[in-house]
Amino acid sequence: MEQKTDLVRLGEYVLTRHQDMLSNRKVWDTLWQDIADFCLPRKAEIVHKKEYPDTSRNDVLFDSTAIYANAVLANGQLSYMSPADSRWFVYEPPAVIKGSDKAKDWFQQCSEIVQLNLANSNFYSEVHELYFDDGTFGTYAMFCEPGRRHPVTFTTFPCGSFCIGEDDEGLVDTLFRELKMTCLQAADKFGEENLSEKMRKQVEEYRKTGKGGNTLHDFIHAIYPRRHKDRDAKKKDAENKPIASVYVDKSAKHVVRSSGFDEQPFFAGRHLKWGDSVYGWSPGWIALPEARQLNFLVKQMDALAEVKAFPRILIPSTHENEIDLRAGGFTYFDPMNPNARPSEWLTQGEYQIGLEREKRKESSIQRAFHVDLFQMFAMLDQKQMTAREVAERASEKLVQFSPTFARKTTELFNPLLRRVFNIHLRQGLFPPPPPDVIVMNETSGIPEIPEPEVTYTSRVALAIKSLHNLAFMRTMESLAPIIPLKPDILDNYDMDAVSRDLGRNDGVPADWIMDEDKRDQIREERSAQMQAMQEQQNMMAQADMAAKAGSIKSDSMVGQALQQSL
Repeated sequence: MEQKTDLVRLGEYVLTRHQDMLSNRKVWDTLWQDIADFCLPRKAEIVHKKEYPDTSRNDVLFDSTAIYANAVLANGQLSYMSPADSRWFVYEPPAVIKGSDKAKDWFQQCSEIVQLNLANSNFYSEVHELYFDDGTFGTYAMFCEPGRRHPVTFTTFPCGSFCIGEDDEGLVDTLFRELKMTCLQAADKFGEENLSEKMRKQVEEYRKTGKGGNTLHDFIHAIYPRRHKDRDAKKKDAENKPIASVYVDKSAKHVVRSSGFDEQPFFAGRHLKWGDSVYGWSPGWIALPEARQLNFLVKQMDALAEVKAFPRILIPSTHENEIDLRAGGFTYFDPMNPNARPSEWLTQGEYQIGLEREKRKESSIQRAFHVDLFQMFAMLDQKQMTAREVAERASEKLVQFSPTFARKTTELFNPLLRRVFNIHLRQGLFPPPPPDVIVMNETSGIPEIPEPEVTYTSRVALAIKSLHNLAFMRTMESLAPIIPLKPDILDNYDMDAVSRDLGRNDGVPADWIMDEDKRDQIREERSAQMQAMQEQQNMMAQADMAAKAGSIKSDSMVGQALQQSL
C-alpha cells in the first residue's frame, strides 16, 4: 500500500512539474512556429498542429531561400562535423591514466568499434534531423539507449514536444517530453501489468474486437537527476540510479514505469543561448525578418511579372466585347479617334529594383546560416583552392562559427560519445582492457575504467585548429628577415610542440606522430652514436699524429709541438 502511495505521489509530482515547465515554454512555441513556417515547414507543428498532411503552408510560401539555407547548414554540419564516411572523433586515455602504449591502443580499438556501430545504427539520420532543429529553433534534444537490433539507438525529439531545465552550471540536466502511444504500443513497451486499469481494459477490448487500436494516448517521460536523499547510492537497481526516468499516463495520472540511468541519456543543447533563458537562439532567428520581407517581395514581384507578361488593358466603352487578346488577334478601332485605341494601363513597375532587393535579402539569409562557410569547404573538395588559400579565406568565417561548434562539443558530442562508450562497455562489446586502463575509484574503492577523453578530427574541427597553423606561418614570414641576423630568436618557440601540433591540426593520423618518450630515446641513441663516432675520429687523428711523430726528431720544434699535443 505504501509503494502504491509513493507511485501516486511520483505521478502527481511529474505532471505538476511538467505543467510548470510547459507554461514557461509557451511564449517560445509561438516564436518557433513563426520561424518554422519560413525555414522548416515540414516541422511547423508547434502551435498549429495538423492531424493529416496538406499543402496549406506552401500556399502562402513564395520563396524557399531560408529553407534551402537551413538545409545547407544541416547538410554541412553532418558532412563536415560528424561525417558517416570518415573518422571524426577518437577516444584517448584520460588524465588519470599515465601515458601507456597499451592504453592508447585499447582506446583506439574502442574508437573503431564505436565508429562502426554508429554507422550501422540510426545515428546519422537522427543527428541530421537534429541539425535541422538546431538551425531553425536553436534548441534540440537527442536520446540514446541500448537498441534491440544494434548496440545503440537514437531518437531526436521534435522541438515543441519537450521542456528542458538547467543545473547551477548552466548545463541542461532535466528533460520532460510528451509522447503519444496506442494502448497496444504502451503494453509492449511497459508491460500490460504496469498500465492503468482503464488502459488494460482497452487492450483487452482491442484484442477481442479490434476496436480502439489506433487511438493515441498521452504520456509524459521525465528525466531528471535524483537527489541524494531520494536514492541509496549503494544499490545499483533502476530505482536508485543517479538519473531518474519516469513514464506517466497523463490522463490516468498513473506511473507506468519508474527506473533510471547510470549517466544522462539525453543530450539537449542550444545553437547559442538567448540571454538567461534555458532555450536557444538560432540562425533562423536572424533570418526571420529577411525571410518574411523576401517572401512578401517575391509575391509582389511575381504579380509584377504577370502584369508585364499579361498587361492590363484600358478599353474604350465603344469596344466592349470587340478586343481580341489572342496571339495574332485583330482589334479594329477608328484611327480618327485616338481615344478609341486600347492601351496598356499601370504597367510601369521597375522589375530590376525588385531583383536587386531580392539578391540582398537572399545574401543576408545565407550569411545567417553560414552557407558561405560550407560552400568554401565544397570548393576545397573540388580542388579549386589550395589549403593555404582556404585557411586564409576561412579565418573570418570560422571565427563566426567556432562558438557554435564549441557549444555542440560541450552539450552534444562529449556527453553523447561518452554515453555510447559506457553502453558498449557495459554490453561487453570492447576487447578485454589491459591493466593500464583500470584505475581505482577513490569514492567507492572499486576498480573501474574511467571515461575517455574525446579528440575531434572532423573537417570543421581541423579547420578551426588550423587557424593556429596559419598564425604560426604568418609569424615565421614576419620573422624571416630577422632570423639570419639573430638566429637565437627562434629559441622563443618550442619547435617540438609546434611541429607536433602543426601535424595534428592538419589532420595527420595520431599513430603517425612519434610518442614523445620514444622520440627522446631515439635522440639519445643518435647523440650517443654521434659522440662515439666523434671519439673514434679523435682517436684515429691522434694515432695518425703519433705515427707522424715517429719520423720527426723529438728535439726539433715540430717534434716538441707534437709531443705537447699528445
